This record gives sequence, C-alpha cells and structure tokens, in this order.
Amino acid sequence: MKYSASLLRLWVVSVLSLALAACSGKTAVRDSEQALGLTPKDSPAELYVELAKEYYRLGKTELALRRAEQAVATDQGYPPAHVWLAFLFEQLHQTDKAAQHYQRALELAPHNPDVLNAYGSFLCNQRRFAEAETHFLKAASNPVYPVPWIALSNAGNCALDAGDVSKAETYYRSALQANPSYGYPLARLAELAMRRGDAKTAKGYIDRYFKPETLRTPAASQIALRVGIEAERTLGNRKRVAFYQEILDKNFPQASVPREHPDPVPSPNH
Repeated sequence: MKYSASLLRLWVVSVLSLALAACSGKTAVRDSEQALGLTPKDSPAELYVELAKEYYRLGKTELALRRAEQAVATDQGYPPAHVWLAFLFEQLHQTDKAAQHYQRALELAPHNPDVLNAYGSFLCNQRRFAEAETHFLKAASNPVYPVPWIALSNAGNCALDAGDVSKAETYYRSALQANPSYGYPLARLAELAMRRGDAKTAKGYIDRYFKPETLRTPAASQIALRVGIEAERTLGNRKRVAFYQEILDKNFPQASVPREHPDPVPSPNH
C-alpha cells in the first residue's frame, strides 16, 4: 500500500514520540489510528466476527447472526462486530436493529472506511441516496483504505438506483482509475453503453473484462456475459455470441439469455 507524504511524516513523528516517551508515544499512535479509521487489533470479538463471516458464506444466516451477537457481547467497542450484526439484521429485514448497530459502529469508528462503506450501502438500500453518497466518498478518500474502488463502485450503483446514469458512469470510471484491473465497473459501464445502443463501446468494455489480468467475480461475470451476448449479437459476431452463451449456460443456467433463433450457432475459433 502506498502512503502519502503526510502519512509518512505522521508515522515518523509517532516513532520519535515512542523513543522520547513511551506513554506519550502510545497515545499519539492510538490517536493517529483513530483519526485514520484503523480497526482495533487483538479484540476478543475478532474470532466471533470471522465465524459469522464464514457461516454467512455457507448460507447459514441464523448461525452467523448468533456469532455476530456473541462478538458484540464479547467486545461492545469493536466496530466490525456491530457492522456484521447490522448487516445480518439487514439480511433478515430487521431494519431498525440494523440501523442501530450501523450507527453504533459509526460512533465507534467515524473515519473507518469499511464502516463508512457498509453504512453507505445500507443508506442506499433505504433510498437515502445523498447520505449514502457522502459516506461512500468519505470511505474512498481515506488514504489507508486499501480498496477505494469498492466504495466508488458502490457510489456508482447507488447513483443508478437514484436514476442518475451520468453520475453512475463517472463513479465507475473513477473506480477503474483507482484500479484498472477491477472488473465490476467494466461490466457496469458495458451494460450502460448497451442501454443507449452503443454496442461497439460495450464490446470494448467486455473485451477488457475478459482479459487475464482482470479481477472477476461471479456477479460481475454474469452481467458481462449477458451484455457480451447482446453486444456481439448486435454487431453480428455469431461465433462470439455462441461462445458467451455457452459459458453463461454452463455457469449461470438461471440467467441464460434467450437465443436469437433455435438453430445451433457454430462455436468460435479462439
């Protein structure tokens, strides 16, 4: 991770403080961590948070919720515990409880980019678009946030939900500037290009998406394949249509795009 010059100076000052006076140095470091929104280390709640994440990944939401509740009970001052409990309450449509724990996490760590990003997503789901945008941008601008492109992509999604396509495209492009290898904004920009009938531009984004160096996710790949089929079909590239369709059918059968005609399309040479 690259640090700005000001952050480097802050680190040097902290080291000098430690050398001159251990107690004051530790206070300076702690204050600096809070100002930068760094997550506290060595909390006894951390194990329960990790268990909650794993249970959620396995689709066991109720078990995940129990572990998140244990995390909060173990250390009520640990922001990730509140974020995960809030997120799980949100998945269970218990909005008031979700809001309570998101807000508590924000009180504990008002500059933490993960907390800001998570709360921004919650606000967007509640259609509080302007507030959500503020939190996403605050997260993305934090110099120690290792993945600002995630918050910028979320800002793009929220702008779309608000009906502002131009702003959404701006945020997706900003996400790509922050990380040119991040695939999600490429898929969304391709989708928006097809909405306005620009198949050539959409194809360009999809070609970039499927380059080996691109970071792809299942959700983004499903969008990219659907848009790729539509764009290549518009441009008359039947082999590429068949290629994308085969991948979509194999990996996302529930999302398959209706075929243009019942006759089989030859496989591409690639």
